[in-house]
Amino acid sequence: MAPQGLPVSSPNHSPKNDFLYAVANKPFDDPRYLPFFKRTYQAVANGIVEYGVSTTPTISVRNLPIIKTGANVAGEGGTGIPNFHFVDRDVDRAYYFFGNDALQLDPIFASHGAKTQFERLVPRITMNCNAQYDWYAESSFDALLNLGLGEAVRDFGEQRCLKELRHRGEMETKLRERRIALLADIKAYNEMSWWTPVTMFTKRLAIKDALAAYAEQSQGGLPDFLLAYNPWPDHFAHFTGPFADEIIAPTGELNRLDFWLSQMETVYRDAGVYNQTLWGMAGDHGLTPIHHIVSPEQVVFDGIEQDHGLAINVRKISSDEGEGPKITHAFDYPSNKDADIIVASTAGGNYMMDLFNSGRGWQVQPLYKELTGWKPPSFAESAPAIDIVSETATRLGDSLDYLVVRERDCDLSACTIRLVRVEGGERVDEFIERQGNKVRYYGEQEGRPQLLDIERPNPYAAALSPDQEAEKQQLISQCIDKAQEDDVSSWCDSTAWQQLTRLTPRPDSVNQLAHLYDESRAGTMNLFPAQGVGYNTKVPGRHAGEHFHEKDAFLGFWGAPVSATPGLGRPLTDRSHPQSMSTSLAYRSRWVKTVGASRLY
Repeated sequence: MAPQGLPVSSPNHSPKNDFLYAVANKPFDDPRYLPFFKRTYQAVANGIVEYGVSTTPTISVRNLPIIKTGANVAGEGGTGIPNFHFVDRDVDRAYYFFGNDALQLDPIFASHGAKTQFERLVPRITMNCNAQYDWYAESSFDALLNLGLGEAVRDFGEQRCLKELRHRGEMETKLRERRIALLADIKAYNEMSWWTPVTMFTKRLAIKDALAAYAEQSQGGLPDFLLAYNPWPDHFAHFTGPFADEIIAPTGELNRLDFWLSQMETVYRDAGVYNQTLWGMAGDHGLTPIHHIVSPEQVVFDGIEQDHGLAINVRKISSDEGEGPKITHAFDYPSNKDADIIVASTAGGNYMMDLFNSGRGWQVQPLYKELTGWKPPSFAESAPAIDIVSETATRLGDSLDYLVVRERDCDLSACTIRLVRVEGGERVDEFIERQGNKVRYYGEQEGRPQLLDIERPNPYAAALSPDQEAEKQQLISQCIDKAQEDDVSSWCDSTAWQQLTRLTPRPDSVNQLAHLYDESRAGTMNLFPAQGVGYNTKVPGRHAGEHFHEKDAFLGFWGAPVSATPGLGRPLTDRSHPQSMSTSLAYRSRWVKTVGASRLY
């Protein structure tokens, strides 16, 4: 995986993967290891999506609000948060959400008209445990406080949440007993003879008093809707590596997460309402190891200065993964109009470049054709123009999975993007064009496109059955070979692309990239590093790229009314079409962060 011909360094921590190697050689079967997940996979496999997908780029700040609220990123009522960082050209402000800019997430979300799940559920009894986007929750434990203290005071937020849930569970038991007694009293009252008016009057008063007492305490039982967020497997896996002992060993973060999920589930069982509860769990991204680190600033911009004599004014708005947060003045934030290029990187994966040479003005995102004749804005008109796309892709070489730029303007209704990679000195250009729900994926060169591995098998999944292989070949023929440039009706829709790409190493890749630029603030060029490579990081765990393990997402539902029994509701997943659920939420992988419980009456 080592990139050739580039200055490369290594992460500052070497992962200890002893447990991984041990279980690879000999099965590990201990009832104390991941009991919640084992039980869930064994009992409710019908409710777990087989191919979940984290949306591109695979970033918590982008994907968590989608999971927690159900809102899309772009459009009316969207979150308005396309990445961990972006430049808002309308107000000339750059945001980076690891630092005090995190306080701006709620206002950005609200300003786009998005609604929290709690807002939709008023006047239900609701509770939030350590998740953002919690306004209108009846009771809430603060997410940022948990993040700030949780690393030093382990299980800080989890203990607070569980203590409150246990108290509510005990009250739920008492309330259920009172409901049973009230129903019995009401039945007895209705069956009384009108010949006993004094007895009826006394009973009526007793029922009235009992109802008043019940009403006074009824809000103290288990919530109708609970949202809980756990960040720690992801948080620590950055610094240790995703398959390190600190994460997957019996004393690691996944088993710790399993414990807290089990404890929460036990509260609902003990309260006698487990069979009235619908559970859902979703993750916002996965993780993949980093073995080699490359700095695009050093490789691209220093190289351009050396070869072309252009000292580009580059402003970096992010920290490298593994560094500390950044503090931005909340009111007197710096202007970006003196920068030639603004860059930001996230989690060792996605690397974003903003450029400002559109012929339609500083606020407009330039297109590919404009970038091929790019001049640094701070330079005189006499400065030589360079092809910044070619310079970037060529200099990064095989450290780059691919970069993405706008070929034409993008919005929710239509978009055309260009994918570029240079490997072994050969440049490959491919395109994804979207018109409404129809999408075409094709290459500039002859033959089928290759960058998204459409024809390759997935090495992380079981070998395709003959029927699946036949399905895949039929979909490739339908979606690629038969798609005509001038006939949009011949293009495949998003469902067909989802079905095809689930059988590849890059599930849902075409759809995800087709919507990367729905939001205008999603950068000018987005770079995704190759497998095993990290851009601007110091640590061995990466996400935000397009490799399988950082895209693979857990999404599952179980409990009432999930059932495979005829007459008790249809199964939530069709195993022959396992992607059927994965378009309505943003998802996350094995490093699960979010669990919700919803009481059904």
